Amino acid sequence: MIDANNPVEKPSLKPVELHGRASTEVFAELVPGAAVVKAFNHLVAERVAGDRATEGGRRVLFYSGDNPSAKATVAALIDRLGFFGIDLGSVEAGGRLVQFPGGPLPALNLVRFE
Repeated sequence: MIDANNPVEKPSLKPVELHGRASTEVFAELVPGAAVVKAFNHLVAERVAGDRATEGGRRVLFYSGDNPSAKATVAALIDRLGFFGIDLGSVEAGGRLVQFPGGPLPALNLVRFE
């Protein structure tokens, strides 16, 4: 299961109180037994829906998770869609890096050049 959410209330974008937990940890509790991968949440939707091959490179998408097989599936999907995926590790570490608000990577629009 791909977790593409960010812990904010709409439309105010007020942060949801998670008591120090990553939003994906909370999400995973809602889908017991599922292999959850955090992905497709650090860029605004228009960027993800836009041109994946940009400026001569491929737009970067981050992903993280605790299940190697599920991460490999999501990495293959990211590649098949024309993006360049970067594995940020576990949900606890990588999920926090891309979580909005709070993480340092949301809205970071990177391009990988071959």
